[in-house]
Amino acid sequence: MSLNKKKILLFLLIGFIAIQFYRPNKNSLKEETLDDFLIVEKAPEQVKVLVRNSCYDCHSNQTNYLWYDNIVPVAWYVDNHIKEGKEHLDLSNWATLDNRDKIAVISEIAVNIVEGNMPLPTYLKLHSGAKLNEDQKQVILNWLYTIE
Repeated sequence: MSLNKKKILLFLLIGFIAIQFYRPNKNSLKEETLDDFLIVEKAPEQVKVLVRNSCYDCHSNQTNYLWYDNIVPVAWYVDNHIKEGKEHLDLSNWATLDNRDKIAVISEIAVNIVEGNMPLPTYLKLHSGAKLNEDQKQVILNWLYTIE
């Protein structure tokens, strides 16, 4: 290996190590708040498990990080993905929405579940356990239709 290639590899290694010190803040509140969607709407346990597993990593303050989510630049991508998801829908702040907004959001959630738009295919590639089968989708939909 030539001296120039070694210098380039050393420079890249030092750069990779250096960027590890610029990590985003974690999106992981350990306790649920009383504003949480599943608490406010009194979700049954089966629905809680499904929604937490398939929705909460990106749409709440309770992200479960995997080991590779701690490595920059992956951490930056994950942080951006979570911020975008929460800008669209933050289930941790459900109680702060007015009733009209809640009805619209529930309708949008149902449409996204029926059409298979959520969880995102890119998310499912690394989180296969978050994929909802038809029975699981129906459990969530049946519960959503009971929310007033």
